[in-house]
Amino acid sequence: MSRMMKVAMMALLLALSGYYLAVLYLAAHPKVSLAYRYYYLELKTRFWSRYQTLAYVPGSPMDLVVERVPYLTRAGWELPDESGKGSLLSGPGGLYFTLHKVEGPLRLSGSLTVPVAGCTLTLGLGRWQQPVKFAEAGPQSFAVTLPSEGLVADPAQPNLVTIDPCQPLYFQSLLMTNLD
Repeated sequence: MSRMMKVAMMALLLALSGYYLAVLYLAAHPKVSLAYRYYYLELKTRFWSRYQTLAYVPGSPMDLVVERVPYLTRAGWELPDESGKGSLLSGPGGLYFTLHKVEGPLRLSGSLTVPVAGCTLTLGLGRWQQPVKFAEAGPQSFAVTLPSEGLVADPAQPNLVTIDPCQPLYFQSLLMTNLD
C-alpha cells in the first residue's frame, strides 16, 4: 500500500471517529422539548403531540373522555374508552405539568365513576398527600387543594401530582384552578 493511501485511510478513520463522537454526544445530550423528552426518552407521559407542551394554564379543562391529555403519566392510565366512559386509571398514576407562575394553591377537581362504595383515591404532591373517600358508587366528583409550597414555576422542571386509586376508576375530566 502506498504512503498516500495510508495517509488517506488515516484521515478517513479520523473523520469517521470525529463523526461518531459527535453523534454519541448528541445522543447523550439531545436538544428536545420537555414533552418530547418525557414521552420518548424517559417514558414518563402517556401521550405526546408535536404541538403540545407540558405547560398547563390553570382553568384549562382536561377532557379525559375524548382527548389524549398530554399531562397523564404513562403508568396507570389507559386510552380513553371508545364507549365514552372516560380514561381508565388502573393503578398509581398522575399528572406531569409545568406552570408559568405560582400564584398560590391550586384546586384540583375532577369527575369520575366509582365502581364500589367506600373507594379511596389518594392524591399527592411531593410529601403532601390527601385521601378522598367516596361513600357511594357511581358518578362522583372531588376537589382538593394542592399546596403552593409543593408547586414549582419552572418550564424545565415539571410538577407531579400523583393519583393512586383503590381500584380501577374511569375519569371523565380534571381541572386545576387558582384559588383567589
